[in-house]
Order: sequence, then structure tokens, then C-alpha cells
Amino acid sequence: MIRGLYTAAAGMMAREAEVNVISNNMANVDTPGYRKDEALAASFPKMLLSLIGEQGAVVGEMGTGCIIDEIATSFAEGSVRMTGHPFDLALHGNAFFTVSDEDGELLYTRNGSFVLNENRILVTDTGDVVLGEIAGEPVEIFVPTGNLIVDESGYLNGAIDADGRNVTRLYLRAKPDNAVWEKRGDTFFQGEAQEPAGMIRVEQGASEGSNVDQVGEMIKLIAATRAYEANAKVIQITDSTLDRLVNSVGSA
Repeated sequence: MIRGLYTAAAGMMAREAEVNVISNNMANVDTPGYRKDEALAASFPKMLLSLIGEQGAVVGEMGTGCIIDEIATSFAEGSVRMTGHPFDLALHGNAFFTVSDEDGELLYTRNGSFVLNENRILVTDTGDVVLGEIAGEPVEIFVPTGNLIVDESGYLNGAIDADGRNVTRLYLRAKPDNAVWEKRGDTFFQGEAQEPAGMIRVEQGASEGSNVDQVGEMIKLIAATRAYEANAKVIQITDSTLDRLVNSVGSA
């Protein structure tokens, strides 16, 4: 009976973690380039049950609860909307924009809502520098006059680097299939990257939204909440039974 308390409590903790993940997804439903997270559950080791006094008489297995084994990120594409803003860029295919944060670390994002800072350098809405490339090397993108023109392959027109050289294209990178990327904030990732393979396309004047299905997340939230309540009810009933056992049966 005591084991039932632990099992139900483990279920409550797992559902609480799942609700937190779902809530964060729903809070970012309108965040450009956001990639939703999913809480993946795993069971504790099962116990093999056998009859007392009868060697080899196996009754079956009993579960001992579950835990959240991993918070996985879905990299499915989000919907694209047209904005008409020349510094809004959307990606199609397995490719990510590369940016450099204030510490010089390379981060990857699908949030292509960019702006020019006071020095006319292309940056993200958080001030991280968007990178282009010259001869395969990452460089900052400086737009001295006019607007930046980006074609479908990511090649640039109207951009130079700090030394005045023409920046040829965006420094796009892809996530390898077996790579594990760490999420940094809501829309940035860090990890091993490679050059994009296969069909990719850049769309200027457009912004990719999050890949969160609001209706689907609401359904999962309701299910997780009801599972949490069910586990809480198990604890309440078990506690009541133990109370009667101690105070009624024990005193008889």
C-alpha cells in the first residue's frame, strides 16, 4: 500500500513536468521560429511477482511508477506568413540561420525576424549578430545603404563585411541527424552543425512562425491535468485507507 503512494506521487511529478512543458509551448505559440518541446516519459523498472512458497510460480509484473526521461524538441517546420519587411527571412528545409552572441559563440535559429542596429549591422531582435560568409568563413553582415537583397539560395546583394568585402551569402547551417542540440532561450540552439544538404530555400519578406499546434497542446494539457488529478485521488484514497488501518484495525 505504501508503494502505491510512491507510484502515485511519481505520476504526479511526471504530469507536473509535462504541464510545465506544454505551458511553455503555448506561451510561445506566436514566437517566430520557436520549436516546441515534448516531455517523454519512461517507467521505473518493473517488479516480477511470484507466489510465496512456490518456487518459479510467476504471477506477473507490476509497474512502480514513471518519470520524465527526456525533454525532446520537435524540429518540424512552422507556418510562414508574408510580412513585406526586407529584413524578415524565412527558411524552408533543414537549414538554420547562424548568429554570434555577445560572447562570440555560434548559435542557430529559425527566427528570421532581423533588423539593422545603429551601425547598420544585421542583428536579431535580441541584438545577436547575424552571420554571412565569404569563402566559407563566417562574417558579420553590414548594409551600408539601401536594402539587403536575398535570393532563394541565400546569396546576398548589398552587404559587405567590416573590411569592405562583399558578403556572398548567408552562413546557413543544418542539424546532423544524430546531433543533440541544446536549447538556448526560446529560439536559439547550440551544438554540432554542418552545411545544409538537400533542397533549402530562403524567402525574403516572410517570417516563419512557431511549430506549436495550439489545439493539440490544449488537448495534451487537459489529459495531463486529469492524469495529475487521478494520481492525487489515489494518494487521497490510500491515505484514508491507511488511516483506518492504523486507527481502527490496529486498535481492535
